[in-house]
Amino acid sequence: MRIIGTKILKNIVGLDANVSSQYISALLLGASSFDNGLKLTLNGQITSLPYINMTLSLLQKLGIRCSFVKNIITIDKAPQQLLKKSFTVESDWSSASYYYSIIALSNIGTSFTLSTFTEESLQGDAMVADYYQNFGVQTKFSSGKIILSKQNNSRSAINLNLNNCPDLAQTIAVTAFALSCDCKLTGLQTLKIKETDRLLALKQELEKLGAIVEITEDSYSCTASVMNGDDVKIKTYNDHRMAMAFAPLALKKTIIIEESDVVAKSYPNFWKDLSTIGFRFETI
Repeated sequence: MRIIGTKILKNIVGLDANVSSQYISALLLGASSFDNGLKLTLNGQITSLPYINMTLSLLQKLGIRCSFVKNIITIDKAPQQLLKKSFTVESDWSSASYYYSIIALSNIGTSFTLSTFTEESLQGDAMVADYYQNFGVQTKFSSGKIILSKQNNSRSAINLNLNNCPDLAQTIAVTAFALSCDCKLTGLQTLKIKETDRLLALKQELEKLGAIVEITEDSYSCTASVMNGDDVKIKTYNDHRMAMAFAPLALKKTIIIEESDVVAKSYPNFWKDLSTIGFRFETI
């Protein structure tokens, strides 16, 4: 596909907001270069709202005027000279979620430290710190770092709406299954259009391990189940999050992650980092 550039004069756009916040952020980042700015109307239920707010916060820090009132976002044309700013880029909370899962599946007293994270984070996936209290994981913030520790046992059931942080769904689903915890997750309508249909992929791979799973267009539920099977092969469907979400199961039994190098999409050093905390791997 070849895109031929042109001068953009129109500035009023409507976009379905229940598909992916990435489409919205992409428009917002380019909007300040339009001669007439942008007036964007978000139609329907807004998913992953924190990531839209993150984008707007960044634009404002650079001196670009913008507003978000009800379902309408307005971006002004950028001034000729943007503000010069130095930023410390916070680490990715969705990547941290895999370590939360590891702690949850470990013995009480297990702990380790991750950086760089802030308690005032705008990332939607920062909710992982609250959600994993259900699995006995405590988060302590200290000088730009987080200290994760296993304090107590998991609850018998969890029920979460992940509309603002759907990327946590696979990690939470796998953790709950491994801990024989009833799990109901909603707000997952965007998962069907990611690298794969993540709801269907979760169902298919967890059922290999003995899970009892039901899915709808926007929800996932799993009855507390006993993990079974040896050397089960987990298909990743060209989806980095499938590989990383299932990796912590190695604390319970030996598993095989197919096409494991798919983690390079977002976290190239994932397997190397796991090896530093004691995970052992074999290439087959």
